[in-house]
Amino acid sequence: MPDLEEDRKALNRLCDRLRSAPETRLVRVEDRLAGSSVADAVHQAAVWAASAQGISDQVPRLHPLASGDQLRVVGRDLLAWVAGTPTDGTEDVLAEWRALIERLRVVV
Repeated sequence: MPDLEEDRKALNRLCDRLRSAPETRLVRVEDRLAGSSVADAVHQAAVWAASAQGISDQVPRLHPLASGDQLRVVGRDLLAWVAGTPTDGTEDVLAEWRALIERLRVVV
């Protein structure tokens, strides 16, 4: 089982920044996110995280001001899933999750 404490801290820091960001910042199109807004990128990360866990339920698109809360819930679930899953295959999932979080961190 990988040590996920730094991942949890990075997630919490990013979610705190998202929760304090103004709506105008969350909905503005961002070139560094391939033309998506921060809110759209958060939703895409949530959809990816659910899919990575084998969850086929549709991830709701929340109000942009709820982006930090949505990412925190989905991120905690994903990290708990990684912690409780045998390491086969979770390394790639964790690497992709870290890249998603870093991409958002740089923009927010």
